[in-house]
Amino acid sequence: MSSFEKLNTKRNYNIMKKIIALSALLTLGIGFTATAQQKKATLTTAPAQQAALPANAAEIIKAADKNVATLNSVVTLTAEEKQMFQGLFKTKYKNLNRIAAAGNDAAEKESTYKAIEMKLRATLSPDKMAKLDAKPAILKELTHE
Repeated sequence: MSSFEKLNTKRNYNIMKKIIALSALLTLGIGFTATAQQKKATLTTAPAQQAALPANAAEIIKAADKNVATLNSVVTLTAEEKQMFQGLFKTKYKNLNRIAAAGNDAAEKESTYKAIEMKLRATLSPDKMAKLDAKPAILKELTHE
């Protein structure tokens, strides 16, 4: 092997080391930038959704009654179903108040919303649920704050 080939091999090795180091640095830089943008977006959208929750037991019962009446306006409920959904909606407001007092954890709120929707889907007949699904604004009103 001539001295030129040794020099050329050594130069190629150094160039490859620089390319690998540069690509690793570039990858880390892009990763940090993307993470910072995602955090900023969630921080700016979370406080805007703040709604007034019923605070005491009387307000919770009134809000739950309103939810039951709204649900009953879409699908006809039996007395037993009304009583069951009254309890479900009371639990919804109690959980949301607890979450709000603990610091507005958006993930926990979303979990509560999904649990309410799952309970509605599990309890209502497919025909009644189809009627409710046809009115997504009412479904959101029932499951969210």
